[in-house]
This record gives sequence, structure tokens and C-alpha cells, in this order.
Amino acid sequence: MTENAKSQSPNKRLIIIDGNALVHRAFHALPPLTAPDGRITNAAYGFSSILIKIIKDLNPDYLIATFDLAGPTFRHEEFAEYKIHRVKAPDELYAQMSIVKDILRAFGVPIFEMAGYEADDLIGTLVEKAKADKKLEIIVATGDLDTLQLVQDKQVLVFTMRKGLTDTIIYDEDTVISRYNLLPSQMNDYKGLKGDPSDNIAGVPGIGEKTASSLIQKFGSIENMYEIIESGDTAKIGEETGFSIKLLEKLIENKDKAIFSKRLCTIITNLPIDFSIENAKWLKNSDSQKIESLFKELGFFTLVKRLRETNILGIQPQLIHKSTASQFSPKLSDPKPGEENIFFADGNNKKIDKKILGDERHVLIGHDLKPILKPFIAGGVEIKCQLFDTRIAAYLLNPDLKDYDFHKIYYAEFQQNADDLDQISDYLLHLKNHLWEKMKETGLVKVFEDIELPLIQVLAKMELYGINVDLKKIDTLLISAQKEMSSLETKIYELAGTKFNINSPKQLGQILFEKLGITGPLSGSRQGRMKRTGKGALSTAAPELEKLLDTHPIIRPILQYRELQKLKTTYIEPFPKLIDQKDKRLHTTYNQTGTGTGRLSSQDPNLQNIPIKTKLGQDFRRVFIADKGYELVSFDYSQLELRIVAHIANDKTMIGAFERGEDIHTRTAAEIFKVPPEEVTKDMRRQAKVLNFGIIYGMGSLGFSRASGIDRNSAREFIDKYFKEFSGIAEYMEATRKKVYEDVKKFDIVVYHE
Repeated sequence: MTENAKSQSPNKRLIIIDGNALVHRAFHALPPLTAPDGRITNAAYGFSSILIKIIKDLNPDYLIATFDLAGPTFRHEEFAEYKIHRVKAPDELYAQMSIVKDILRAFGVPIFEMAGYEADDLIGTLVEKAKADKKLEIIVATGDLDTLQLVQDKQVLVFTMRKGLTDTIIYDEDTVISRYNLLPSQMNDYKGLKGDPSDNIAGVPGIGEKTASSLIQKFGSIENMYEIIESGDTAKIGEETGFSIKLLEKLIENKDKAIFSKRLCTIITNLPIDFSIENAKWLKNSDSQKIESLFKELGFFTLVKRLRETNILGIQPQLIHKSTASQFSPKLSDPKPGEENIFFADGNNKKIDKKILGDERHVLIGHDLKPILKPFIAGGVEIKCQLFDTRIAAYLLNPDLKDYDFHKIYYAEFQQNADDLDQISDYLLHLKNHLWEKMKETGLVKVFEDIELPLIQVLAKMELYGINVDLKKIDTLLISAQKEMSSLETKIYELAGTKFNINSPKQLGQILFEKLGITGPLSGSRQGRMKRTGKGALSTAAPELEKLLDTHPIIRPILQYRELQKLKTTYIEPFPKLIDQKDKRLHTTYNQTGTGTGRLSSQDPNLQNIPIKTKLGQDFRRVFIADKGYELVSFDYSQLELRIVAHIANDKTMIGAFERGEDIHTRTAAEIFKVPPEEVTKDMRRQAKVLNFGIIYGMGSLGFSRASGIDRNSAREFIDKYFKEFSGIAEYMEATRKKVYEDVKKFDIVVYHE
């Protein structure tokens, strides 16, 4: 069944929302988000996004929501260990429940809750009451599949997510049968046999999904199954049904468990609920102004935009319009009022006239112009008009923000919401003029006009052109990675004294902290204590394991294995699937506003974070190849930071090396290892390079030990030699520490330093 099937049916449609399931799904699917007042809102945002999708795709006439209440249910009373293994959700999730309910009320959706029962029981009862009206189509919107047992013919359906929040599916009776080879009404029998580990429902020990499905297909239900297998000779029944005697005896032995498990899995459908379909007319009871106000208060500006774009509340957006030249001159740095018209864009390029883009007298103002211009550039349109990108302007003025959403930027600058999307061009113009003045005040106009704006088209063309990849080399690398990982696995198992899942944080923690007895960094270490997980266990994250390098020889191969695993799963395996099938090239997306340092960031895939420390990582970089007749060229600053520090520290040794045109890393290695430059090995130079760049950013012996792969005592000796040879840098760093200490003391702040 398709999600827009209602257009084919005259029936009314009721959507029953499983509130808790969707909130949990949203919370775990999205990273932490915060409202302007600091509240965590990822679950509320995700839930609202799903709600809008439900309304848009399913077009309900009636909406109802159900929620669990805190406290035990009748299932807990009958089985004390029901859901005992469920990890309590973070407080940040529960704190959002009231927000979600406020959103539902604003949408005009009635909420049902009942102490002692779960939301599924409320759903079951509401379905039972509502389906009396045969002309009413009922869809349960949920985040799990527990409610599949309620599906009935074409009247009762289940809408859920395959993964994430956007990949959705609707289950009718045929879909359930297609997936499980069972009727929806048999799903509680099925779970009664196989159990449900997530709820700590045991089922029959040793019965898995395949066997449970086969048994229910054969016997129809658990009750009928036991009536048959207990009615005569087990061997004869086994022969007739095709099931082994051992299996049938196991079923008989665990009869109580099977029947009890089915009872726990069965949704209640006869609770005393006062239900009226008239109260579920959500559109009649919704308050669009309240919804928008609440969304803006929570910082859900993109959802406000979606509401308007989808027109589910009867509001039409107008994203682009033509403005008069008197409002703004097409020459950014040299205004000449009275020239030509200006066109505004905000994410919709269908209304932009190609003639405008090709005319240098016009100005295109927008927030994130690259994706708007890319289709035109791909079509051969030459962009000659002036550009003004408010996203990039905001980035230059505030390079450390995490989110450059237009509505958030507008609110941050004016403490007002850009809430009327019919007036988006006016908001853009207002923001443009404001940011333009701020850039003039801060001296950023030249960077904006001469570097960032021209770069928009350059990056768009780079993204469209892509890069050639040698797929045969990737296949070879995959084999090499698997071979090297297998070798590391063997080594790790030998050191651990047993086999285990290296990728499992839980099993790894048990090996390291229980079996091998590692308790933390060695005494006297300066790297700090080990961090713990939310459950109190010592963390096995890479930064924490690096603290343990000196404690046991198993740590280094584990870290090497993880780096290979990341290379394999993040790059080697996915890359062939990312190749564009039309031009056989790889196309990434470059982000001008992705880093606080001014560098570009790359995504889908990330081509700027490919591992290089290992030989395999270096080999992987060779899969990027030039087109026939061309070569790939690498450009980089030559030790820019070191030249700066040599100057400000007035270090004579380093300055002399630069003036003579020497390779500074080779020179550093020669000074530290006391060998002539021509005798410096690649490994010596690598260690010197780590020191050169690490020292100026505060790297200590532990950090150098980790980065260079030597023990801490040797690392300490290297650093001592470094400061002796480059005494100017050592004196500058110490003088800087003392100055900071003296300056801070003036403000009566206690400073601890080593």
C-alpha cells in the first residue's frame, strides 16, 4: 500500500500516534539540539518532523496520540522482570515529553494515557472502538512493530520507520504476511514462542524466528499447538507434522512459558476509555499561530518553513520576488543607486530567470547560493550577475557557530523572527544590509568580495566535475586491509588469552579491565583519569585507550586494528557505492562555512580526513587518479606555523635553517639525533615533524609518545633536547606562560599550571 492511498478511497482516515515510541525513535536518531533558551530539543524536533510527514503523506481526518505514564503496568505486576534489561532513557529525553504534548495540543490532537497500562494497550482499545465504523480507515503511527498484531484487512494499518526518521513503510495484512508468513493476528503467538529480548520476555528457550514462524504456520496458534501435541503420541505427531520429537518435547516442557509469554505480548483492547471520533478532528481544533509561535520558541525554524511549504495549515510561501533597485545597488563595494532590479532567492532556483544570472547589472541575494547556482552551472549558464550570500557573510563575522540556518542568524542579529515567509526577500535584504555594514566595520569586505564570493562558483564546478577513482585499487586494498586486520586479530587474541569481539566496547572492556586487570593509566601519568560511560564502566574510546599505551602491549594493536577498521568501513568499502554511475566519478560537497579556521570541509564523502599514518592509509590516497593526459598536483604552505613561531620567538637556529632553505624537519632531526642531515632517516624526520608542530601547540611527552610511537621516557628526552637546541622557542613559551599567569592574577583568579 502506498502512503498516498487515501486519494483512491472516499473513506475517512484516523491516525493513532504511539507517542512514546516515536519520541524514543526521534531522540536516538538525531544529535543533541538546543532551543534558544538552552533546552535539549532533538526528540521534540524529530517527533514534530514525523508528525508533519504523517499529516502531509497520510492526510488524516482525525488524529489521536497515546503515551505511557510513569510507573509499573499490569505486566510488571504479573512478571517483576518485565523490561528489566531496558536501559533507562536519559533525563534529556523525558524532559521533552511535556514539549511534545504541548506541540500535539497546538495541532489539536487529543492525548490518551492510563496508569497501569502501556500506550500499546490504549492504541489497541482505540482501534477496537474505532473500527466499528467500517468506513473509517485506521493507521497506527509507531516507532516499532509491536502493534502489527492489530492490523486487520485493509481497515487497520501500521505506519513505521525502516531506519532513521524518513525511510517509512505502511504494513497492511499482505505486507505482514509477505514479511513473516503469518497473519497479523498470529504475531503475539509468534512472539510468545520466540520471545522478545527487548522486553525480557523469554518465550521457549532455543526457539528462534524461523522455528517459531514454522510452528505457528502449521498449528495456527499456541493454544491449538498444545492441544494437538498433547493429544496423542509425540513420535506420531512429529512424523505427521515434520517437527522433531526433541522440539515437541521442548515445547511441552515449556508450555507455561510459551502461554505466559504470549499473554505478555498481547495488546489489551478493552480498556474503559471515553472515546469520541469528533474530538479527534485535529484540523478543526489546531491553532496555526500557536504552532508557529511554539516552533519559533523552540528554534524549529526549518519546521515552520516546512509547514508553509507543504501548506498543511493553509499557508502558501513565496520565496523569491523582484525588488526595486532603490533598495540596493548591484555594485556591492561602490553603490550606484537607481540601477536595475534585484532578484532574491532562498533555496528555490526554479523561479530564477537565466537572463538575470547572465547579466552583470543584476544582483542575486540568497542564503547559501551554491546549491541554487549548481543546476544552472551544470546546464552551461555563465554566472555574470553580482552575488551576495548572507550565509557566508554571517560565517565571516561569526566563524565558530555550529549552525548557519537563515532563521537562526536573523534572530541572532535582530532578536526577531523572520516568521512571514511571504516576506523572505525583505528579510534577506534587511540581513544583507546589516551584515554588509558589520563587514565594513571589521575589515572583512575584501575577503568577502575577493575570496569567498568567487569561490562559490569554483566549488560548484569542482563538485560537478568530481574526481576519478581507481576501483581496481580499492578492491586490492580491501583484500590487504582484511589480511592485516586478521593478523592483528590473531595478535590481540594471543595477548588477551581468548577470542572476543574487538568491535564490541562491552566485550573489549571486559577483556581489558576484568580479565587483564588494567585499572587505568600508570601512577604518575599526567594524562588524567580514564573517562567512564553512562553506565559507569571505564570507556574504551580511542582517546581513553591511548592513555593506556604504557600499561599493556595489547593496547597498541587494538588501536591499530580500530584505525584499519575505520579505513575499511568508512572509505574502502563504501567508495564504490558512492561513484556516480553516469560519469563514473566521485562527487563530494564542499562547505565554505564548516570550520572556524577558514578551511573548507568536505562531506558525502569526506575527502579531507582520509587516514595517512598507516601504510594502508597512504596507499588508499593513491586510488584518486588524474584523467588521461593530466596529473594531480599537491599545493601546501611550507611550514607556515613554524616560520611564524621562529619569527616571534626570534629563535636563531630555526631562522637560520629557513634562511638557508633547509628542510626544517630534517634539520630538527639532525639536531636532536646528533647526526648529519644526510643521515637522517624517514622515521627520524617523521618524529621531528611531530615535535615541530606539536611543541608549539603545547604537546607534552605523553602526546609525543602517542603520536610518534615511542615510549614516554624517550619522548621526554626528545623534548628536552628540542628545547635545548631551539632555546629561543623554549624561552618564548616560558615567557608567555609567565605573562598569562601575571595578567590573570590581576583579576583575582587562581591559576594552576605545571
